[in-house]
Amino acid sequence: MMSLLINFGHKVRRSILNKLTLFVLLFYSNTGAYAAKILWTQYCQHQGTMKLLVHVDTDPTSPVPAKPESVKLWTDASLNGNWKIVDEQPIDYLTATVLFELDEWPRYKSIPFKVDSGEFEWDGLFRGEPMEGSILKAVGLSCHKDIGWPWKEAISEVISHDPDLVIFTGDQIYENDYDSPKFLAKTKKEVPKGMKNYLYKYRKFGEAFHELMRDRPTIMITDDHDVFLSDLWGNGAALIESKRTSGGYPAHPDWVNAAEFTQTGHLPDPVNPGPHGAGIKSYYTSLEYGGVQFAILEDRKWKSPPSKVLKRQIIPRGVELPKKLRNHTGIEVVLDPDFDCTKLDDPQLHLLGKDQEEFLADWSSGLKESGQIGAVISASPWIHVAMYSATFADLDSNAWPQSARNRALRAIGDAPVVMLHGDVHLGTLGRHGVDEFNDGPVTYSFPAFSSPASRVWKPIEKGQNRKPGAPDNTGQFHDRFGNKVTMYGAGNGLNGYGLILFDTEKREIELQFHPMNEERKPIKSEVFGWPYTVRF
Repeated sequence: MMSLLINFGHKVRRSILNKLTLFVLLFYSNTGAYAAKILWTQYCQHQGTMKLLVHVDTDPTSPVPAKPESVKLWTDASLNGNWKIVDEQPIDYLTATVLFELDEWPRYKSIPFKVDSGEFEWDGLFRGEPMEGSILKAVGLSCHKDIGWPWKEAISEVISHDPDLVIFTGDQIYENDYDSPKFLAKTKKEVPKGMKNYLYKYRKFGEAFHELMRDRPTIMITDDHDVFLSDLWGNGAALIESKRTSGGYPAHPDWVNAAEFTQTGHLPDPVNPGPHGAGIKSYYTSLEYGGVQFAILEDRKWKSPPSKVLKRQIIPRGVELPKKLRNHTGIEVVLDPDFDCTKLDDPQLHLLGKDQEEFLADWSSGLKESGQIGAVISASPWIHVAMYSATFADLDSNAWPQSARNRALRAIGDAPVVMLHGDVHLGTLGRHGVDEFNDGPVTYSFPAFSSPASRVWKPIEKGQNRKPGAPDNTGQFHDRFGNKVTMYGAGNGLNGYGLILFDTEKREIELQFHPMNEERKPIKSEVFGWPYTVRF
């Protein structure tokens, strides 16, 4: 009998406990007062200011709690396990992020950190900035379609290089990936739903790359697919009024600002945040790290649209295009090999916009005065060397508009820099020419990390002034827009990533190409043209 009573008592207590637990869970669920799971972090440090962007698992479409949740930032500055809270910030529920900004940061010291939301925790390392005079090692990544996700072997190899800095040059996501068709938030009311759709995809990116970003600074810029559009002519941060080729962004400005913040909110403060045009902000800025200066550009936000110069598509007369090329029906792609694309230039058109051109000129001048070396980062290369056919001319390329392209290159001038890009799904290495061949900076467009390596550089004519034994697609060319370019190499058909070694003592920059196969796995293979060393 006593045993039965004891068992009955246990059952009663267990029942009461279960009901109490259920009540607590329901209460917190209904009030929104639950701890948000921390997913990953990304950070950047510039001249003693540390910015940390924390990504949390909240739903932008859920009601914001009366008392917003917060996340605490802890550091172990003494390196002896003496953790201290240095800041606490609320969650921004639209972007599902928390931003910390710490001034007077000890830039050359590695300091462990952790963030916690009360129940969940994430740890990392604020890596000490390399001293000037050493080698700054950066990895360059671009174009992350969901093919082969989560790319464990490739990312493991990237981490094995132990880079000091990670550079993402755009297309971190593609709008219809992960079996999730895009939802365009056209109205302010739709913005939370649009962000929920976007965050699902961006969290897949974070899930793959979180270990790489956990303990090293990150430069990240957005490209067209990051804002849910294939090809983008921002037209001064406008909205699309009719067709895509008339320029502008496809979604509500609040959505554009929120999406771009999730990728760029940790960068140094923007030079001219705006808002611009229809109410869209900008993030272009500069960064000094490890004795190297970076100009971080937005080359699509102000770019003029094709409709400024074309009203119909230019196609060859009496020629039926191959089936695989029939989808290139937009006016932005000139299909007629005999059409003179220099006619499409107009000095009134824009690439960077007036303010950003002035910023680039000032930055370049300051770089030369400092005696340091640097890099200019933009989404797309400023040459036309990546297409499905050598006869095509794509106005989405930053080879157009020519006058605006040349103004931007003149703003850089003879500064000791290389230019780093992505976008075109093709690793290319060359040098710009403006008035003469080779009077501009070296340009390196990273290969697509996982997107199809479908574009090629196969010019009809052989390059002039090639090095002995070099492939026919190297040497000096005029691209389809008439721009001068000297090509050193093209990784036709190869995925991969770039490695950039900035030797601040020798004033040299070594550019490497690390290829991957169709399964998005690293392979040991030489790619003609790489490694390439730029000496100043």
